[in-house]
Amino acid sequence: MRLAPRSVRSRPTPRRVIPHALLLALVQSACQSQGGLPAAPPVVPVPLLTHGAFQAPVDVEHYSLDIVLQPAQRSFEGSCTVRMVSAGGELERVALQLAGLTVSRVVDQEGRECAWQHSGEELQVELAQTVLEGELFELTVSYGGQPAKGLWFAGGDGGVPTHCFTQGEPEDSHWWFPCIDRPDDRATSEVRVSLPPGWVSVAAGERVEQETHEDGTIDRWRMASPHPPYLLTLVAGDFVVIEDEWDGVPLSYLVPPDLVGLAEPAFAETGSVLEYFSDITGVRYPYPKYSQACVENFPFGGMENISATTLTTAGLDDELGRRDGDMLGLLAHEAAHQWFGDLLTSASWSEIWLNEGFATYLTLLYFEHSRGLDEYRDRARDMLEGYLRAAQEDPYRATVWDVYREPIDLFDEHVYAGGALRLHQLRAVLGDESFFDGLAAYCAENAGRSVTSSDLLSSFERSSGEELDWFFEQWIDRPGVPDLKVSWSYSAPRGEVRIEVLQRQARRDGGPPAFRAPVQIQVRDALGTSTHTVWIDGRRQTIKLPSSSRPVWVRFDVGGWLPKRLESIKEPAEWLAISSGDSDVTGRRDAVRALGSLAVSRGAPAGLFLPELVSRLQNDSSRWVRAEAASALGAASTGSEARRALLAAARDDASAQVRTQALESLQAFLPFPGLDSIAREIYEESYSYDTMTAAAALYCAAAPEQALGFLQESLETRSPHDQLRAGLLGLLGTVDDPGVPSLLRHWALDVETHPSARRAAVRSLGRLEDASSADQEVFVELLSHENFRLRLAALEALASQGGGQAEEALERHYQSTPFARERRIIEAAFDPRVVTN
Repeated sequence: MRLAPRSVRSRPTPRRVIPHALLLALVQSACQSQGGLPAAPPVVPVPLLTHGAFQAPVDVEHYSLDIVLQPAQRSFEGSCTVRMVSAGGELERVALQLAGLTVSRVVDQEGRECAWQHSGEELQVELAQTVLEGELFELTVSYGGQPAKGLWFAGGDGGVPTHCFTQGEPEDSHWWFPCIDRPDDRATSEVRVSLPPGWVSVAAGERVEQETHEDGTIDRWRMASPHPPYLLTLVAGDFVVIEDEWDGVPLSYLVPPDLVGLAEPAFAETGSVLEYFSDITGVRYPYPKYSQACVENFPFGGMENISATTLTTAGLDDELGRRDGDMLGLLAHEAAHQWFGDLLTSASWSEIWLNEGFATYLTLLYFEHSRGLDEYRDRARDMLEGYLRAAQEDPYRATVWDVYREPIDLFDEHVYAGGALRLHQLRAVLGDESFFDGLAAYCAENAGRSVTSSDLLSSFERSSGEELDWFFEQWIDRPGVPDLKVSWSYSAPRGEVRIEVLQRQARRDGGPPAFRAPVQIQVRDALGTSTHTVWIDGRRQTIKLPSSSRPVWVRFDVGGWLPKRLESIKEPAEWLAISSGDSDVTGRRDAVRALGSLAVSRGAPAGLFLPELVSRLQNDSSRWVRAEAASALGAASTGSEARRALLAAARDDASAQVRTQALESLQAFLPFPGLDSIAREIYEESYSYDTMTAAAALYCAAAPEQALGFLQESLETRSPHDQLRAGLLGLLGTVDDPGVPSLLRHWALDVETHPSARRAAVRSLGRLEDASSADQEVFVELLSHENFRLRLAALEALASQGGGQAEEALERHYQSTPFARERRIIEAAFDPRVVTN
């Protein structure tokens, strides 16, 4: 799964087992006045607990669903047969999970009626005959209704839906079929679905039967590989199906008809991705087909249902959108899950990093394979910075963590980026040969199994011949990353560099007092460059390395392999040398950022720092370095040379990322004659949607008296998913004009506008300082909207504002919503110690 929310917890929670007193305090605090909102007893957060899964004394072997879709009613009817084995002695009754739907009948494999009771999320069935230990038996549940989640109807602009899809992770499958909704209970499955006329379907496995009638089609899909319930899937609707093939494996892409022209570039590298992952894992793609279906209102970026990934339609874009960022990273992430998550599945949600960390890291590896080392290192660096920002809100989380309110709370940067960065570090510890051998061994030894971090440890130890308990204990079982301050000095008589390394992370909350890790240190002296691998292992240590002369530079952690915070003490001349001469892109990024800070703090001596920043902007091979240089020049905001370089980059750079940053940095040079007309020209050139939004922002800043009229005119421009309109509505909220709130309300409620743009209007409206009752009425109205992300924006706006109307709406929604992410936002409004994203 991609684009998950951060975890939500009260801070700090350094221990896995939360004391009873703290639990009581958490619950009580939710009922007390916090942050301007009065007491709200109905809003009581689910306590933080060490979780166990739903327990059932059975082992499910097979699920067989037979359902009839009723899109006009947003409902379905059907049955689910659960074949299982008694695993807990003699059984007289069985509990299955099923929520939000109506049961009409339960029978066993002999057709005998079984008494049942359905309460909350549990279906208790009295067996017609006692089942003995190890005995195979079946229950068929007839049921149906309008699902609240699990199976989503979408499209149709609020009318009759044009398609539907399922989303089971983490524990939403029991909202559309009765099951044991645990990640470690693997079973085969089949889905027989009756479709309305004109609809097509895709599900897990291969289609084994299709019947076409006047009133629709019946498809039957079968998945012979056992898998957890959350990976059982169905997508059905009015789609164009594009057929493809890789190495004998059928590929298909399901796309809404109005977006079919955007599909080919989006999916072009599917075969290359599957081939690369097959090679590095040593396991050829393991399923009979691979489909990718793009749906509206998907609550995440994508979901790795076994052999049948579901994706958001937002990934389908035109050329302008693809210049800002294409769908390749999302495509690779979900494809990687077909191995890490589907073939091997984390045994519990506390181990979810084994799914998400691996999928995130394999995406990095694919970029390294297909785009080169600089791309890999730049993306890893961005990942580290995002992870460190997120970790500041919840620093006491280990990678494996079993304290949470609901499983979805664990899907955060600690398991995505944090997990990937720890694999990145493990690669540095072992070296490429041992690391990739270990990766293949892990896949071979655990295919078709539920796995834990101990399984990963065992595979890598056996493959590499190295003892790795220390690595897993430090990086997986304990929280935190090292916080380092590094400086160096040179002794000419000894011909050596003395590198002082100070680990400054707090000695508390379960993290190690000192991290142990190998680090590559590079010394560039008069004779050239030498790289040394050394181990850090103490709070304070001195490392001595040979150098024939005073070094031109000393680089700590060349390549950026170590997850860390780093303060590197250097003179300006050293940063200048690294910026102009280092072959490592991470070194040049550090240097450009440092030179930008020096230019600001020292009054920007033009002859010292700015020429090098201009040179990096104009000449560096990495778009990330060029963007850093553009940002630094904007922060310095000094000199005609810098302004000319930024203007040239804004017009001519090959990267939309760099153009966008250059346009943002040019605002620092205002007021300057002519920047408004230049911004208008760049906007009208329409290079990409991000550059158009940045050009519009520059124009509005340069010509504030024209801003409202310009934005009103520009808001009529359409783009896929209204992404340009969304960017412009974000700008509209910054315009100082009394007519802005009513305009934002109009766009927020405009049913002809894509939900992504309406969401931007809601967010802009929510950020206005003086919210009116009319604004809050908009937010309250949108709480009932079917679009998940639009509802989230309305909730966030209400939660940020307070007031009687907001309080009442939040309380009502809290009691009715089945979505944990929505509940977290409301809980945070009443208790600011709760962390949300």
